[in-house]
Amino acid sequence: METSQPRKAATALARFTQRQFRYVTKEMYQRNLELSQVNKTLSLLRTIDQIVLNDGASLSTIATKISSAIVDEYKDCAVAAIYSLDAKDRRSVALGQAHTPLGADKEDVNGFQIDAFLAAANPIYRNLHPASSFLNVHTDRAHIIKALGVTKDRFNQFVAMTFVEDFYFGPLLAAAGPVGVLVVGLHKQSDDHTRNLLARVTEAVSKAIENKQLQDENQRILQKLRLTNAKLKQLDETKDEFITMASHQLRTPLTSVKGYLSMVLEGDAGKITHQQRQLLTQSFISSQRMVYLIADLLNLSRLNTGKFVIESIPVDLRDVVQGEIEQLRETAKARNLTVVYENPPHFPLLMLDETKIHQVVMNFIDNAIYYTPSGGTITIELHDLPNAVEYVVKDNGIGVPRAEQHHLFTKFYRAGNARRARPDGTGLGLFMAKKVIAAQGGSIIFESEEGKGSTFGFRFSKAHHLAPAAGGAKNRDNS
Repeated sequence: METSQPRKAATALARFTQRQFRYVTKEMYQRNLELSQVNKTLSLLRTIDQIVLNDGASLSTIATKISSAIVDEYKDCAVAAIYSLDAKDRRSVALGQAHTPLGADKEDVNGFQIDAFLAAANPIYRNLHPASSFLNVHTDRAHIIKALGVTKDRFNQFVAMTFVEDFYFGPLLAAAGPVGVLVVGLHKQSDDHTRNLLARVTEAVSKAIENKQLQDENQRILQKLRLTNAKLKQLDETKDEFITMASHQLRTPLTSVKGYLSMVLEGDAGKITHQQRQLLTQSFISSQRMVYLIADLLNLSRLNTGKFVIESIPVDLRDVVQGEIEQLRETAKARNLTVVYENPPHFPLLMLDETKIHQVVMNFIDNAIYYTPSGGTITIELHDLPNAVEYVVKDNGIGVPRAEQHHLFTKFYRAGNARRARPDGTGLGLFMAKKVIAAQGGSIIFESEEGKGSTFGFRFSKAHHLAPAAGGAKNRDNS
């Protein structure tokens, strides 16, 4: 009795161990199968991503590669097709391939016949039942034929040739709506894994097609922009050539007109009446403004064409400033403005582009004159500092609104109060002034308060701009 009990216990334990072993083995097999299926799914999704991201081909070519990837990765797949829902070209991406199932005659499965079948198919999204993505050949034959848009005879021939059991119809949905249908024929009835796999593949293909469409659209837009930019560049070059030619042609006669008007005003042609002087003065001011405008346009054109060159020579800023004040004194007098300037007795010679610095000096004085109300004062100063020289023009005019000051030196920009005070301005003067000063290594001086006036000017360091002739004697006598 005592010996039989251990024997029975050992037998029970052996049976329990066998059941447990079978259970564990079954569980391991199931887990390995699930892991294998997950790896298959991930591999297919990665392949689809690579096809889309690394391929610059057409959507039709990409669809072919995606179909092939589905067939190659999912061996129970008889046929894979991606159909476009584009009304103009519904079958533009209808592609397919097939694997021969075990036991089938390989010669019965002909790739060309499959492609012909798919070419004849014309799936219509509205014919697909939204609750059922999988349709069985035996129980849903009529529904499948209707969904594919093929004849009954052609479908029966295809099924007999490929041994398809189930059809999967996956709507390819993008942000803007349906973009196509993914059709997959299966050699066996679908299970949960197959459903999950194809659902994820459908989602991936939808995104892939949507991204490709966006990419193609972006390329089309980019190409249009390139063509438009090329035309604009050509027009811009033509405009610059015209401005340069017209400016050169206009500058010479205007300089002559200005010179002759100056001679008449100075009495070289005889005495003139007060009324004549007023009219001639206005004509002189207008011609002078035209000369300045032409100079700005010429510099802008040179800047755009890369011909804006700084030609530095020894320049005495005292002479430059004095000359521009004399040119603009009549304009200031006509507007009842007081111009205050003390020519310093000593000032260093600087290496500057004399023509361009003339334009900047004039522009700051001219702006002060036009933006200062009648009865105002304009103060012009030259400062010889220990390490730098400065030119500043101060006025008690309309000033620049704080909110608009950061735009002030941009091309064609004019503050709102400036446009009201002087509608005929171009917005080029300050833009070109900053370009000229920066091109010569200087910096702009600017301060302003709306309603109280402005200060404009520039600063050059002595370390980089003193003329060689200044040598040890940095100052030059006024005499």
